[in-house]
Amino acid sequence: MSATPYHAQVLAVLPRVLAMLDTDATSDSYGVADRVYWAWGLSDFGNGTFQGAAHGLARLWRHGLWPYPTSREAFLRRIDALFRGTRQLTRGDGSLEEAFPREGSFCVTALVAFDLMCALELLDDQLDGLRRQHWRATIAPLIDYLCVADETHAIISNHLATAVAALVRWQRQEGDGRAERRAGILLQRILQHQSDEGWFREYDGADPAYQSLCLYYLADVHLRRPDLALDQPLQRACTFLSHFVHPDGSFGGIYGSRCVRFFVPAGFLALAPAQPQAAAIARRMAASIAQRRVVTLDTLDDLNLIPFFNAYCWSAVLAGSPLPPDAPTLPCDGAPFRRSFPSAGLLVDRGMQHYTIINTLRGGIVQHYAHDHQRIDAGVILRDRAGRCGSTQGQDPDASVVLDEHGVTISTRFSAMPRALPQPWHTLALRLLALTLFRHRAVREWVKRQIVARVITGVRLWPARHRRRIIFGAALVIEDHTSAPPGYTVAAPTHPFVAIHMASQGYWQIQDEHTADTV
Repeated sequence: MSATPYHAQVLAVLPRVLAMLDTDATSDSYGVADRVYWAWGLSDFGNGTFQGAAHGLARLWRHGLWPYPTSREAFLRRIDALFRGTRQLTRGDGSLEEAFPREGSFCVTALVAFDLMCALELLDDQLDGLRRQHWRATIAPLIDYLCVADETHAIISNHLATAVAALVRWQRQEGDGRAERRAGILLQRILQHQSDEGWFREYDGADPAYQSLCLYYLADVHLRRPDLALDQPLQRACTFLSHFVHPDGSFGGIYGSRCVRFFVPAGFLALAPAQPQAAAIARRMAASIAQRRVVTLDTLDDLNLIPFFNAYCWSAVLAGSPLPPDAPTLPCDGAPFRRSFPSAGLLVDRGMQHYTIINTLRGGIVQHYAHDHQRIDAGVILRDRAGRCGSTQGQDPDASVVLDEHGVTISTRFSAMPRALPQPWHTLALRLLALTLFRHRAVREWVKRQIVARVITGVRLWPARHRRRIIFGAALVIEDHTSAPPGYTVAAPTHPFVAIHMASQGYWQIQDEHTADTV
């Protein structure tokens, strides 16, 4: 039995994963793994994401990491149930959903297609002909959807990478020329939006946490299709990401475009034999996972658990091979330096006793490490006459950034914070649309673009300005000056905050228990 931190995390959540599945063969929802839908009855649709658990379970079984005395037939019956549940949830156009009925989720359809393909390949030699045929027939409409649909509300590289990984696996299994062509188109889109600095686009910029997830899928593609020449793009990606491993063992943060922190180890472990930087990151972050100094499986909510669970299962397998011994020193452990990633808006300053990351495009968000303490300053909040909040985190196209030897000065405008919670009429409107206009993909995608622009990417500027001066050093100094019309008041935040809506934000890690995490 493996003693790696990845396997330990898998074992900690495995009972929770198994409990998601409806195993009652007499039930109309047999094989569905969304408990809110089939058990609680609080949702009128099933989130397809949970069906992907077949992948992680199959990988544990295949590689001798399954911890229970389960018979082979009982295990295969459970995986078969997940396939049956997927078929039940699949819409007529081949799509699955996550957030609302008839969503036509490109991301979730790609996710489940990839995971079911992995399960099929991992268990292929244990299947009879009828079961194999059923599983392939379950995946086929998902692939058909990926070949004709698209994600138009943003460039989200990890979603595109998931689709490429699914299509590549299907093409290798079935010899499907459509899948080959579509994978090539989507991969080219990812690479066209990879910055020369090494980052893959996530909405409107670089997000190290989500790039670690993107790397998981692209590493899978690279191992199966080395002819696609991903070696150099992945090497640049790992070099970029190496700057966002922090001295305390955490990874990513609110300075990213999606303002989240987590780490997906599988891609780094997969690339480690050929890419020293990936090996260095994997080695350092293994200890972080063991010590919960980074977001781990057991802190994730159900909606994000399954993709991460599957990645950890692959990590547990990959960890059976030793990492190369000559991995380079990570930036946070090396000699002092200062490096700017202008297109990402990220500035990294490493001193003898400190490590500082600043997002200059989002008002000067600061994540600072010195003397074994973490300090996060998310910026400034302003309230207007009606009590609504604005912040310095929005990307002002006219912002000014001046870097000098001693620090950086950022001048920007405040922008509104879209913080409203869902109201009953929102749900009613979505359900009415699902029954009518959302049957037309163009309308559905237009609505998604409006939602994303409102809660994530859109910037509504206010008539108020702010200048932030950050002076580098272990005793980091931040000087803030706000200029606003009468009636606007500055609110001093006592804890880090996020101005946009992002479902994956706020997962716990051990550093949250230290008072130094506050501003």
